[in-house]
Amino acid sequence: MEKTNLIEKIKEAVRVAMNKGLNIQRGRGGVLCTSITIKNQIYIYIFKDGISITTPNGYIHIDYSITEREQLEIQALCLSIKEYQENMAISEFEKFISDKKEEITDINNLDDDD
Repeated sequence: MEKTNLIEKIKEAVRVAMNKGLNIQRGRGGVLCTSITIKNQIYIYIFKDGISITTPNGYIHIDYSITEREQLEIQALCLSIKEYQENMAISEFEKFISDKKEEITDINNLDDDD
């Protein structure tokens, strides 16, 4: 994996996951968003001196010095994930309360069908 495009590839992975409506979590810690989890299958850990990626069948750690600009991009990505989570929560909550259960016919309403 090319080091120069690593942050861009992480951002793209998050965008793809969002477009698919997948579960995305972000870790909290320090200045950087230290971890991003996609669908409980892909784990991305971002450190000041490297990036680790863990998948169901593999693991890689890449030595990488995060620049100030990249720190800001990662912070923006974490904010996007936070907003995505909030929008998903609202959407799922509204869907839950709007799903109407089929009403059980009351014995007093049986004559109304005739």
